[in-house]
Amino acid sequence: MKKVRTKQVIPLFMAGFAVVFGWVGVFKLGFWNPDQGPAPGFFPSIMAVVMFLTSILAFIQSFKEDGTVKYEKQELLVIASGAGIILSTFIIGLVGSCFLYIILWLKVFEKASWKDTLIILAVVAFIVIGVFGLWLGIQFPLGLMEYIL
Repeated sequence: MKKVRTKQVIPLFMAGFAVVFGWVGVFKLGFWNPDQGPAPGFFPSIMAVVMFLTSILAFIQSFKEDGTVKYEKQELLVIASGAGIILSTFIIGLVGSCFLYIILWLKVFEKASWKDTLIILAVVAFIVIGVFGLWLGIQFPLGLMEYIL
């Protein structure tokens, strides 16, 4: 009998996470408002479907691969930085955490210039604040800033 490995467990865990994410998006946040268009759960619900389908595909693909999984330093850095965003969200909020992540990643790991970093940050800020915050009306977690403001 084959051993169960992380390449089977992680896709199943992510598929379960996608189901919860989609349920919250559709039933708690709302998917579509007939009068105003997309509701705050519109984008999370779509991303949940994509995440669910890719998780199932990754699970099926894991049986076709032989050998053990080797985790490289760069891959673990991405996972650690994602965990860092989640943890710092409780302190400085989601938007601040994402902006800090972009700056740190581009300056420290990619060695990008300040000009390129600020241009990318401005584009991301426009998308996050303009599209998600204003147009879709998503309320981002503010972390401890919620109590200060």
